[in-house]
Amino acid sequence: MTEDSALALLQLLAQEDGQSIHRVAKRLGLGLSELQRLLSALGSDPRFDGLDLVEQREDGDRTVLWLTSRGRQLCGTA
Repeated sequence: MTEDSALALLQLLAQEDGQSIHRVAKRLGLGLSELQRLLSALGSDPRFDGLDLVEQREDGDRTVLWLTSRGRQLCGTA
């Protein structure tokens, strides 16, 4: 994970929250496996000491990414 990718993801969700994981990967130029590693670090899974900034929600067959309340506070969109 690079800091640039993490910042780009947070900025993207701050501009438009609730985007599909595939759309985010495409817009950031990341492969899905790379994005999943990034989400492990930015998510809330205690196994990975996540930062609890981004959450994944299932919407039918799609996985949608949202900023958590902590993520919105960090990005100034709370």
